[in-house]
Amino acid sequence: MISRGAVFVGLATLDLSYAVDHYPDEDSKTQASDMFLGAGGPAANAAVTYAFLSRRNTRLITALGKHPLVEPIRGDLEQHRVTPVDLTPDSVVQPPVSSIIVATDAATRTIVSLDGSRARVPFDDAASDHIDGATIVLVDGHYAEPSLRLAEAARAAGVTVVLDAGRWRPVHTDLLPLIDIVICSSSFVPPGAQADSTRSVFDHLHAAGPRLAAITHGAGPIDYSIAGNRGTVPVRRGRAVDTLGAGDILHGAFCHFHTRGESFPLALRRAAEIATASCHHLGTREWMRHHPPQAMR
Repeated sequence: MISRGAVFVGLATLDLSYAVDHYPDEDSKTQASDMFLGAGGPAANAAVTYAFLSRRNTRLITALGKHPLVEPIRGDLEQHRVTPVDLTPDSVVQPPVSSIIVATDAATRTIVSLDGSRARVPFDDAASDHIDGATIVLVDGHYAEPSLRLAEAARAAGVTVVLDAGRWRPVHTDLLPLIDIVICSSSFVPPGAQADSTRSVFDHLHAAGPRLAAITHGAGPIDYSIAGNRGTVPVRRGRAVDTLGAGDILHGAFCHFHTRGESFPLALRRAAEIATASCHHLGTREWMRHHPPQAMR
């Protein structure tokens, strides 16, 4: 069986990002210093990162359709060696569009988006064929039925399943038992878990299914747990310009280093280094021009 590398499942958006020195005043006009236009979304950005680092064509199972705004999403993905597998090929609904203001002096980003929450994305059994030969599958949980069905298919095939968990979603109740590795943000608080308690969150995650778990804290250290054994990965600090998509980039980089056989803590550390490097540039692609993949492997 030929290896297909990694498969990513979840959201693809059109990101329109403007860089300004300071966040604009309400009811004002502001001249931007730079802009980024391209595909966004947790699964999409992770897929692009994995493809860049591995130099392998990568598949993204998502919902696009044939609305005119889909073309810049598809074009950006294909330019970066990511092949979209469209679960809604006949849809004429506008894809999710994220409008982003990046205040570079404070290195903050403000995002306004529908993030696909209104989309009803059915599952196509043929999508499971893309799991055959995969080495790792990442799901972001944005499209519930496809996430569940593809995680089930990957688990049945013995393929490692990674969950990108930014915040708690109802689908996680059914999804977590199918997950091998979960990387969540500090905003992820399952029902019954204590907010601001990594121990409580880790206990919940391990009880639900995943053996490996990590919690990111923005620019702070990453907490991790391996079947209950806890540790911390330091994150190198640097002057950030734009933190947009840094978590997505970390997840894609982690998948790359994990499939290379690196330990959980080391894969997290190296992925964090790449996510940090991405924050030195505007948008989610510019860092690639300054960091050749052979130097980051």
